[in-house]
Amino acid sequence: GSAKKTPPKKPAAADSNSSKKQQSLLSFFSPPPKKTGASVPSSGDKTSSTPSNDNAIIDTPKKGITPVSKSTPTQVTPKPIATKTQVEFTPKQSAKKLQDNGLDDSSADDSDDDVPLAKKRKRLSQNTPTSASKKKSIAISDDEDDEAEWNDKDDVDMESSDDDVSLVDEDSGSEDDTVKRRPAKKKASTRASSSSRGKKPPTPTTKSSAKKSAHVTPDKSSDPSSSVVGGGGGMVRLHDSWPWLHADRRDIEGRKPSDPDYDSRTLRVPAEFLRKETPAMQQWWQVKQTNMDTVLFFKVGKFYELFHMDADVGFNELELNYMKGDKAHSGFPEIAYAKFSATLVSRGYRVARVEQTETPDMMKMRGSKSKVVSREICSLLTPGTNTISFLDGSQGPFSEASYLLTLKEQTTTTASSGRKEQQVVEFGVCLVDCTTGVFHVGQFTDSLQRDRLRTLLAQFHVVEIVVERHGLSLETKAILTHGASGAIKSELKAGTEMWDATKTVRELKAAGYFAVWPDALTKWMDENDPSSVVVHTNGFLAMSALGGCVWNLRRSLIDQELLSLSQFQMYTPPDAASDVSSSKPTLLAQQYVVLDGHTIHNLELLRNNYNGQRTGSLLAQLDQTVTNFGKRLFEEWLLKPLCGVNAINARLDAVEELVPQHSLVVELRTVLKTMPDLEHHLARIHALGVLRPDHPDSRAIMYESSQYNVRKIKNFVATLTGFQASVQIVHSLTQANQWTSDMLTRWISTFPDLKDKLAYFDKAFDKNVALKTGTIQPQEGMDPEYDDAVADVSAIETDLDEYLDAQRAALKCKSIVYWGSKKDDRFQLEVPESAVAAKQPPEYELKSKKKGYKRFHTKFIRDCLQRLAAAEERREAALKDTARRMFANFDKSYADWKRAVHQLAVLDCLMSLSLVSGQSEGYTRPELVQTDQPFLDIQQGRHPAIASTVSDFIPNDTHLGSDRGSMMLLSGPNMGGKSTLLRQTCTLVLMAQMGCFVPAESCRLSPVDRIFTRLGASDRILAGQSTLFVELAETATILNHATQHSLVILDELGRGTSTFDGTSIAYGVVEHLLNTTGCRTMFATHYHSLVEEYVDHAKVTLGHMDCMVDPTNEHKVVFLYKLADGICPKSYGLNVAKLADLPQQVIDVAAAKSLQFEQVLQESHAAVQVRQAVARKDVGFLRQLWAQLAAEPATS
Repeated sequence: GSAKKTPPKKPAAADSNSSKKQQSLLSFFSPPPKKTGASVPSSGDKTSSTPSNDNAIIDTPKKGITPVSKSTPTQVTPKPIATKTQVEFTPKQSAKKLQDNGLDDSSADDSDDDVPLAKKRKRLSQNTPTSASKKKSIAISDDEDDEAEWNDKDDVDMESSDDDVSLVDEDSGSEDDTVKRRPAKKKASTRASSSSRGKKPPTPTTKSSAKKSAHVTPDKSSDPSSSVVGGGGGMVRLHDSWPWLHADRRDIEGRKPSDPDYDSRTLRVPAEFLRKETPAMQQWWQVKQTNMDTVLFFKVGKFYELFHMDADVGFNELELNYMKGDKAHSGFPEIAYAKFSATLVSRGYRVARVEQTETPDMMKMRGSKSKVVSREICSLLTPGTNTISFLDGSQGPFSEASYLLTLKEQTTTTASSGRKEQQVVEFGVCLVDCTTGVFHVGQFTDSLQRDRLRTLLAQFHVVEIVVERHGLSLETKAILTHGASGAIKSELKAGTEMWDATKTVRELKAAGYFAVWPDALTKWMDENDPSSVVVHTNGFLAMSALGGCVWNLRRSLIDQELLSLSQFQMYTPPDAASDVSSSKPTLLAQQYVVLDGHTIHNLELLRNNYNGQRTGSLLAQLDQTVTNFGKRLFEEWLLKPLCGVNAINARLDAVEELVPQHSLVVELRTVLKTMPDLEHHLARIHALGVLRPDHPDSRAIMYESSQYNVRKIKNFVATLTGFQASVQIVHSLTQANQWTSDMLTRWISTFPDLKDKLAYFDKAFDKNVALKTGTIQPQEGMDPEYDDAVADVSAIETDLDEYLDAQRAALKCKSIVYWGSKKDDRFQLEVPESAVAAKQPPEYELKSKKKGYKRFHTKFIRDCLQRLAAAEERREAALKDTARRMFANFDKSYADWKRAVHQLAVLDCLMSLSLVSGQSEGYTRPELVQTDQPFLDIQQGRHPAIASTVSDFIPNDTHLGSDRGSMMLLSGPNMGGKSTLLRQTCTLVLMAQMGCFVPAESCRLSPVDRIFTRLGASDRILAGQSTLFVELAETATILNHATQHSLVILDELGRGTSTFDGTSIAYGVVEHLLNTTGCRTMFATHYHSLVEEYVDHAKVTLGHMDCMVDPTNEHKVVFLYKLADGICPKSYGLNVAKLADLPQQVIDVAAAKSLQFEQVLQESHAAVQVRQAVARKDVGFLRQLWAQLAAEPATS
């Protein structure tokens, strides 16, 4: 529909008069517009007029910043947006800045700070240069309370229009105060476009139509900077017209995009262009030209500003309005950083926070001729490097662990005598969860299908992938695209960014990240020579991947806080310990069941296959944990079921003992619910404790620092409170029962003793005061550095008090007191004039006076003031650093805190399993038996996820191994329940071996070492692999890696080719699994000839999903979903065709052709039987067959 035009509301007369005095200062700090042949239209508000079809201006896509591997936001139906009076956030202008810019007289002094804001603005308006005396450019000196609209534009009439509204006072410091003044329908504090301040209201248009011309679809296959966001609001912006940013673009080394070594992260900005920019914009370009893949939040005063292509991103993604002028520019207050940065990061952008790292006074002390304060990148956020700092506020609801993956690939060709050449694929990987600081580093060979890489991508939620430029094969790229479709991807230059193993070791040692090198890394190095940088070949790729990861973390400025935790784990593919050897294993030697990527997907362990969400998955069904750290561990348990019978029974014993203790479980879970995410909190506190003085964030000028400090204290206090609750949990668990299970008794005995540590921090500072002030003021005796400074201040103040008493005695006047509060004017001796009328002591120096009194300083007082100022400075410095030292002190016991969190997570998981096992209907404890003759016996089993949502779910028995044979060939009608039975069997085995009761009457089994699933039929277009190829490649993995202890399910193998080829392939696979592997197998098929081959086979059980067929219409079938013995005569595919609502004519033709095919096959089968009978001279069979033929009526 069309947008309804709504005229802006006029403010009251009083407001109008007031607003005329409060014109924004922003317009004075930019050069006037350049004279060009054609004028560039002003963008106006987001609600810009829609051009007619005849005169429509199409915004051509150009290069800018887009999220990597993120799809285009869905266009929504346009909604009318009425024109509203906009609000412009304008900071106060100090007298000093006005003086520096020639906009105020030179008589300004300190008293100007007390001048009301309105008077300052009035004074400014009186000194405004007119159009006749317009200045070409004004170089600005940024005050900490200032921001400037750095756009070239015409002088602004100081008489505001009636659309002006009162300006927001930034000193309010309240997010709510700014939010309630924001434009209608804005969900966050944003700076409104100044275009709404003009005489005529803009023509309204829909938001979606305005954004449509401004937003360009991100190309998933391109680099972040290779696609473009055009000008916003349908208008052409200055940066859209610069050839050096688009058609003639070069990287900082002058290379074109067509050059193989082109660096899309950098840009060559013409020197002549920079010379014409203001000093502040030159500073912006200096940062931007090496971070073209990043959106800059550029701090100016209390606002973060976005310029040019970054402002387009702000318009499109954050709904920030443009400021007035043809130079794209928008911004928002510092307090809104958390929301806007999180929004962009969640959409796949990189966000750099550029902070002011000095004040104007500090700039002058620096003695530099620069006219702008220093600014530095203080953080660079991406989906994979987001540590959730205190600037980001609360974490919100639980989200699964997200990983940054750095991958190094090496492909070599080997040849052996008499055999053709073969490719060997090897990977080095480094995964890190930046919220916890846990690294997984490993190296492994892989199959040509990259099965281990697929499994890794299924195990870990990868949100960002870093690889070496030109270092990946096409096959690996396709797998990454498919297996981590939502992850952003970036490339590093070989050598300088993706370090080799030797350089990685050198860099790690030079930086001194580790007090003691982690064991996971030293395994690849020379243990006898600590100074060696030589890495063994079995870890060369792994160390190189770690090097690329470290380079990336350094760029994000979080390397020290993560690496210093020394939390490194060796990543080993799940199947690395279970490869088939020359001798068939009889007992399981591995610790965990191997679940590859196909199995995780096919069994819907983490996400359903419908929409990729957790609802309906096995994890959603079983996970009843109440803590975030418990949820992460439970997912790990689900993906790593146990193999050892003793380990499984130990977990089952603990679960069984907790089941009847329901009231205790509820009590303990209630306490656990109150805990914050202690695992994340520990990483945060560690980061604060190790913050280096040379880190840019330690120099950043933050205007909401009090809020951030309060957040830090809240986090710290919440962490201490959480650990105090853990002490209560241990006490309750100890007193509640005489536990008999080894796991629970060991849990209690090994829980770290935290009482003394918690007692220390309990008395170290006043928590209530700290929460109010955001400052930790340590109690006496808790911080020697602070105590010494306080003692020095107290001693000097005592000296001054004693001196005062001496002066009173000398002048015989008890009314002498100290006066003054300013730093240099304190401790003036205020003496009645009568006391010094006769004789004034010579050391008295007159400082000030009032009626009847004179005030003096003396040399002693000046000396004391100098000492006092130094002592107070030491005290304030100590107090300022008290929080960091307190966090560092807490971090000294990191190992104990970490172990306690893990113990709490284990208890949370055990109680979750106890609730599922005890509160769910029909669950029973499985029985695990260690034997070299694998078997599986399930009575009346049900699928846990489906049975919980379907009241009349039909249970089934499953028997494999022992006297029933190791393989079941399963036939039955389409949609009859075969696939559900296959998945159900695997799911119950998995639940049993993770230590959970199962939905069945009984369940006995020997442990499974690996679960294989070959289900469904699909191709891989990106990898150039057909449906048959995919089927056979997955089957090859099974045949090459399965052992006699494995569990294999195969569903309709061979559908990607002809019936005869498919049957032949299926037959060969069955023979191999029966006679070579000998594992427990369930094979669902519609190849009836295949099933008939094994009617009397001793190792094969034949079964089918039963159904009822209408005797009057064989195409009408009722599914019974019950497993029955024997072969199903038909697949009843035409019944499915009818359910799918195919035209009846098609079904009739298909039925006739099906009958014809069956007759031909029967005749062919009869002919085969005759030839076989003749060959074996079976006269009885031939006479019986002749009698049957004679009894049948003749057909034409």
